Amino acid sequence: MHNRHLNRKTTLFSIILLSTFWSLMASVNTVFAQAECNTDDVPMNYSLYAEDFKNGGFETALPYLRWILRCAPDYPSKSDRNFKRYVELFEGLATAADDATLRRSFLDSALAVYNRAPDQMSKSGINFGLYDWTFNKGRFMQSHAEEMPELQTEVGPVYLAAYNIDHSNIQNYYINFIIFDMVSKDNKADAVEFMDQVEADFTGNAEVLTTIETWRGQLFTSPLERIAFLESQVEKNPDDAELKAELLQLYMDEKMRDRAYELADKVMKTSPTSRLYRTVAKMRLDDGDTADAIKLYNASLDMPGGKDAAKEVYFNIGIAHQQEGRLANARTQFNQSLKADPTYVQALIAIGDLYVTAVQGCGSFEREDRAVYWLAADYFDRAAAASGIEALKNQARNRVTNIRRFFPTAEDKFFKAWNPGDKYTIDYGCYSWIAESTSVR
Repeated sequence: MHNRHLNRKTTLFSIILLSTFWSLMASVNTVFAQAECNTDDVPMNYSLYAEDFKNGGFETALPYLRWILRCAPDYPSKSDRNFKRYVELFEGLATAADDATLRRSFLDSALAVYNRAPDQMSKSGINFGLYDWTFNKGRFMQSHAEEMPELQTEVGPVYLAAYNIDHSNIQNYYINFIIFDMVSKDNKADAVEFMDQVEADFTGNAEVLTTIETWRGQLFTSPLERIAFLESQVEKNPDDAELKAELLQLYMDEKMRDRAYELADKVMKTSPTSRLYRTVAKMRLDDGDTADAIKLYNASLDMPGGKDAAKEVYFNIGIAHQQEGRLANARTQFNQSLKADPTYVQALIAIGDLYVTAVQGCGSFEREDRAVYWLAADYFDRAAAASGIEALKNQARNRVTNIRRFFPTAEDKFFKAWNPGDKYTIDYGCYSWIAESTSVR
């Protein structure tokens, strides 16, 4: 109860203090308002306000400055100096005020100057920088966030207005602020459009472009949002191959096959690239269309830069043949992959898998069938030894472990007179296409 009474007294005191100040100022200003604008009085009134202003006497400077703004706003330099000082005067009064209500009133008065001064100066024929006045208004509001919290949502649009007046003067911090303001208000489309403009305006500015790149990476938190964004960008930039490639990949990742094929067909007609052909080929392969996949993969090799991805292309062609049961053709492609890159461990594992598949498809499981597992194990061992990637190394080792129980037994080897270390060639029956040698284990 005591605190409530105290607060009421404080509020009442603030109101009385504020009313007293403005009443005093009003009475003084009334005298000046009634006085005619006499050219002879200009130097004197300017001198009186300028001297008090310089010494921090803002209260006494105020009526004289107002007279100058009414009667000779461009005196003495035909610049916006007097209007700038009008803002500084109110800020000075706000800084000196102990009462929060009075302080806010002074700040509101300063803001009113920012709002009205450009129009008044234009009508008076005063030269001034519209960018500076607009930008400084934003800085004023932002720097007084504690006293003017409800105005903070207006700061971003003011900086944007300054940017649109002259972007060359604005620094990266304020560009970032504008984007943050748009995003925080969920105006992502506006943010994207603004970033496109900034990117065009600041070509070659690494700091600004890094800010734009960072925001683009953060702007869309889900694949569907990213897809919607990319679709809008592709519509604006139909010749941008990189945008289309990213959109196509997202269509694939999100299982949007119809959209993916539609986009792929368009791009392959207008902007064919080796990378695009490989992407579409992989999509066809995943969908079981092996014939089209092989055709596209082979075509990609003949395009600029196609040979750079030869090992992956041949490997995937091998997978396509394997899916159709053409094991000999598949091995040919895997060997082509190894020819392109002898360290390509995946191709070694794939050949070992082919030989395991061959045994499973031959329809018998005699000693000669079991011996094929030795050859498969050779490829898995080579892969494990060659791999610098622990996951692939373990993958190859696990394959050897899984097939070891199918190796010919000691009894099998005794019966066939197979001695450990002997050369043994796999070239018989349904394995005639293999025609490779291994060693008895």
